[in-house]
Amino acid sequence: MPEQPQDPIPEAIADPPLPPIEPRDRYGFKKQSQYISLAEYEEWEGRYNETLERRRKKWDQLLRESGLTPGEEGPVRFPPKSAKIKRYVRKGIPPEWRGAAWFWYAGGQKYLSKNVGVYDSLVKKGSIAPDAELIERDLHRTFPDNIKYKPDPPPGTRMSKMLEKQFETPMVQKLRRVLGAFAIHVPRIGYCQSLNFLAGLLLLFMPEEKAFWMLFIMTQTHLPGTHEMNLEGSSVDQWVLMTSVRDSLPHIWQKIGGGLDGSEVELNGTALPPVTLCTSSWFMSGFIGSLPIESILRVWDCLWYEGSKTLFRIALTVFKTGEPQIKAVNDPMEIFQVVQTIPRRLIDAGALIEACYRRRNGFGHLSQETIDERRQERRNVFAEERALIARGVRLSKDDGALRSTGFDTASSHKVGGGHHGDLGKKFKKILVKT
Repeated sequence: MPEQPQDPIPEAIADPPLPPIEPRDRYGFKKQSQYISLAEYEEWEGRYNETLERRRKKWDQLLRESGLTPGEEGPVRFPPKSAKIKRYVRKGIPPEWRGAAWFWYAGGQKYLSKNVGVYDSLVKKGSIAPDAELIERDLHRTFPDNIKYKPDPPPGTRMSKMLEKQFETPMVQKLRRVLGAFAIHVPRIGYCQSLNFLAGLLLLFMPEEKAFWMLFIMTQTHLPGTHEMNLEGSSVDQWVLMTSVRDSLPHIWQKIGGGLDGSEVELNGTALPPVTLCTSSWFMSGFIGSLPIESILRVWDCLWYEGSKTLFRIALTVFKTGEPQIKAVNDPMEIFQVVQTIPRRLIDAGALIEACYRRRNGFGHLSQETIDERRQERRNVFAEERALIARGVRLSKDDGALRSTGFDTASSHKVGGGHHGDLGKKFKKILVKT
């Protein structure tokens, strides 16, 4: 009987190749991104490291001249504010001293001293925070590109999403405690998306109790009302930003100051240009997720030293930097992609800060007094309109926006929805893609 041909032995199906271990920066973030190649990053990093070394020596000399010897663990006190110190801060605080300098110049020690034991007491109640479930959901979404929040799997292995959640880093555990304590301590806010990133970045540079009080300072002093349930502070700040763009960058305002139908938005009314759906996230997250990490940190150096005017100045600088791309746009729908992409490519942190504060065509002239006056002007408008609506005097198509201060509060506070909830599906797809 002839031998029957045998089926060939199937070759073993090889597992898909494991992803390579990606190079990371000094803070634990991946160097490469969708917008910046590894080659671009390392070319910039080589030049920037030389700058950091020079600045580190200057800061060391500055502290010694002020009678503040840094010590092995770094300084805990810094010189009083002055024109010279402001110049040093704008040129960058040494990375290893950054957390201590932020805490010092933001006045964190005052809160720590007046509230001894408060944080520990809040942490014990953290599991019963009103937004505990929402916090838990976002913990593992915080900085997935940072090794301290999401470590690389062991060589030759893969880590499922379930295992990722089971394997918590100490940094994730700290973040849970900070956010839970904050939600109890500030019930007007509770938990709002973007707080996880603000707290998460602070935790990379300081102990958790200090990070907790810095988050409190950020939300109460620098971004007042921005993260509250009605997000009124965010609407106020976006109005201030748009008026600043209109006054300082009229050619850009012509492109971004219109509605989706191309008509100009009148800033004396309650409406805001749809582009604020992009720019509101710049403020709510302190530019986290928009600028590259070193640029964010340099912005935060100035923010904690000079105040919230820094955010407005940097936002105007981003628009100015992207002026050629913005002016080239003709389709109103395309403007969102352009505005979102511009900051993500600004890897040269030094160039960004220099552009912001240069004497000609810079934005250092925008004062905190001007920002605060415009904020109050806008708050007064909302208060007057709400009073009219409460008395039933005004019933118009704007009433819905006024009651929610221009925001879809139910979605934006809890699940990150925007205040332009009626935008079309086409626009929403653009935001997801970018």
